[in-house]
Amino acid sequence: MNTDRKILAVDNDENALYNLRQEIKDIYPSAKIAAFCEVTQVLTYLNEQEHRKLDYAFLDTCLCGLPGIELAKVIREYNPKTKIIFCTEHSENALEAFSVHAAAYLLKPITEDKLRRELNELERMNEEIPEPPRLVVHTFGNFEAFWKDRPLDWERDKAKELLAYLVDRRGAAVSSAEIALVLLGDDAKVRNVQTIISSLRKTLNSVGAGDVLIKRRNRTAIDVSKIQCDMYDFLDGDTRAERAYQGQYTSNYSWAEFTNGCLYSDGYPYPLRQNGRCPHRGSGKSTKKTKFFEKISAALCCCCGGDGVLG
Repeated sequence: MNTDRKILAVDNDENALYNLRQEIKDIYPSAKIAAFCEVTQVLTYLNEQEHRKLDYAFLDTCLCGLPGIELAKVIREYNPKTKIIFCTEHSENALEAFSVHAAAYLLKPITEDKLRRELNELERMNEEIPEPPRLVVHTFGNFEAFWKDRPLDWERDKAKELLAYLVDRRGAAVSSAEIALVLLGDDAKVRNVQTIISSLRKTLNSVGAGDVLIKRRNRTAIDVSKIQCDMYDFLDGDTRAERAYQGQYTSNYSWAEFTNGCLYSDGYPYPLRQNGRCPHRGSGKSTKKTKFFEKISAALCCCCGGDGVLG
């Protein structure tokens, strides 16, 4: 069994948390374990991008400040692949726990044998289920998209450009008017946008990647969990992606110059849209990157007019 795991453990009971941490360490000697009694500490910990790549999260259902079920939802939003394991004294919460797709629900006391059996089973299941294919997107240099190592066959050039723009927005939903303005230079050409979206959907469906595209009312986005992208890896601190970036980003489209400027200046392009805030405005803690980003984005924002609040 591979013991190199990133694990989060949360329990109000310090003794129970200590014992759980020791049991996990016995099973995964090389694991990096972050253990907390306070939910506020967990949320602060998860603010750091590098801390969100968790293999397992062990949670009690009864936590002070935020129920374990709700904390599981937060963790799921950050990383859908994290396996949630509830360790609790309360069997009545089991049904609700599985509503967040918990991998396991263990009743205290948690012995090492019980924990080892559960983790062995989860590891075995993980080995048996192959990783589903993902749309591979290259943004460094010219924009290109691949499915199973073969480039996509585009019916319309604008459909390819739309995918590039949605990738650039990192999961943020964009309106048809915004797409018309960026791709066609006129926000009144909304009808033309529907043709482009249909063409993009047709291309993705033809290779079995139709679930990448998300369409709700007049807004369009992509499911970033179904895409492998060099720019996303770059922002996650992947060293190979950092070496691959040579100062050029989606060079075949002029609108990408803004993001390239942010990347080149070591600034993040577009934080995900949260709580009605414009995706062009920073929403996290103030850093060198977010300060740089906010300074230049306010003047360039095409969807909120610079105040950061969506209409």
